[in-house]
Amino acid sequence: MAKWKAGIASVALGLLALLVPTTPVTAEPKKPAPEPAVAQECGADLKQHAAKLAATGKSGTATCVRKQARKAKKDTTGAKIAADICGGSSTLTRTAACVIDDGIVLIFTVPNGAVIGTIEYTVSSLTTLDYSSLQWSQSWHYQANSVAGPSIPAVLDTLVYAEPECLASCTVSSSGLVGGSALPGRVHSTTTHFTSPVSGYKWGARGGMKYWFANAAWVNPTTNIRTTTPAAHRCDDALPNYPKGCVYDSVRPVHDVQSSRYPEYARHLRYAITYYGMPSILTRTQNQTIIDNNYKTACPPGYPKPTTPGTWSCDEYPYKSTYNGASSQPYGRNIMIIDWNTGYGYDCGASWLDIRGLGDSGGYSVCMIPLAENSLGGSDLGAFYYKSRVLDGDQFQVRVI
Repeated sequence: MAKWKAGIASVALGLLALLVPTTPVTAEPKKPAPEPAVAQECGADLKQHAAKLAATGKSGTATCVRKQARKAKKDTTGAKIAADICGGSSTLTRTAACVIDDGIVLIFTVPNGAVIGTIEYTVSSLTTLDYSSLQWSQSWHYQANSVAGPSIPAVLDTLVYAEPECLASCTVSSSGLVGGSALPGRVHSTTTHFTSPVSGYKWGARGGMKYWFANAAWVNPTTNIRTTTPAAHRCDDALPNYPKGCVYDSVRPVHDVQSSRYPEYARHLRYAITYYGMPSILTRTQNQTIIDNNYKTACPPGYPKPTTPGTWSCDEYPYKSTYNGASSQPYGRNIMIIDWNTGYGYDCGASWLDIRGLGDSGGYSVCMIPLAENSLGGSDLGAFYYKSRVLDGDQFQVRVI
């Protein structure tokens, strides 16, 4: 059993602080968790909250939970903030979301509403989606940062419980439940696996972990529920010949074009985007008629092309697989650059188009590049669409690196 040491805390309450061993322990519930209270979060006036409990004939100690603003590594009392699985800040990518919440359990007297104890804690949660599956996981982590109050059961015997919760289009495949001491020195972690049933072309899905605190010494033996959940994500069955999958569609994905992988292909895009200011943010289309018209407009048959069969290929920007493609533009341009100081020249070779002038960011661009590079660039773009699940109408950014 852990040894507790009592001392004088420097918190605003001027109460006894409890310091416990810091060795992490993962606890599993030994008996069914008590049902959480159907109650609101702590209001601004605890005396009013206590008076309502007293009006029902209750007296003694009670509790409720408040969310706290995220703190620096140390607050003014010197209390340490618990380590979390998010690296210190909440983050959101196309396939992962990390959420951090700080909270405080307030233990107060009934009927006068005087705070006699507190437990400050951090909850963090990492949700990882799968672009090739309708399954995802959520890892959840609880750790108390500090505890203050007298050495009485109403403080020392406080427990924390957590369990998964489906919030939209999901089922729980597997999960480990949480139940154990809510005081510092105990780390509670679990991972839940969710699955979303197919619900059409595309649909929203969401899961979370709900948690609450319990203590038999309180007149309300359980607190209100808090839920740790990221934003809703999107699942779909909208990519023909590919598995179903899920992403956070609120995050705009970035397609990186590596100069070392395909130099001429990357140079065309770099000139178009960086030098001439053409848009780097595009909107995908899955309409095959639009895709075909975009390519025919940019690279029409019958126009002279400086090409040896099987060696060169016509490359267009914006991509033919976007609503920004050539058929939506008023004109196209060929890129030709001459440095009169060095004599260096670069010509995209689209001789059927006028030369793009400096500052002209309109229309579309065409460049003759090696066939192998164009094929590889197209293959990588298709893989990007799949792994980021870029659907019709989704925006994405093109970045040359």
